[in-house]
Amino acid sequence: MYNPFKEIIEEEHRDHDLIQKSLAGDRDALESLILRHQSWIYNIALRMLCDQIDAEDVTQEVLVKVITKLALYNPDLCAFRTWIYRITANHIINWKNNKKETL
Repeated sequence: MYNPFKEIIEEEHRDHDLIQKSLAGDRDALESLILRHQSWIYNIALRMLCDQIDAEDVTQEVLVKVITKLALYNPDLCAFRTWIYRITANHIINWKNNKKETL
């Protein structure tokens, strides 16, 4: 069973290689990229939301955004993790605002 809390950080250029392969249609590379960052996204969501179930939901939603917008990532502007962090933080802020409106 995969442990989402166990994170193995490799070299930054590995992300670039996985992104390029993913964009070329390599599903294994995309899976590796997602598995590499999902626990990090979950931990950010958990810290910002203080709720495991909400953090799990937000993590899935952010991963879908990362996958669908992967072609928009520009490595000249920022590191991949920085890009993911902004997507995660913005998603959580919007999620919290929408949740307040429904209450």
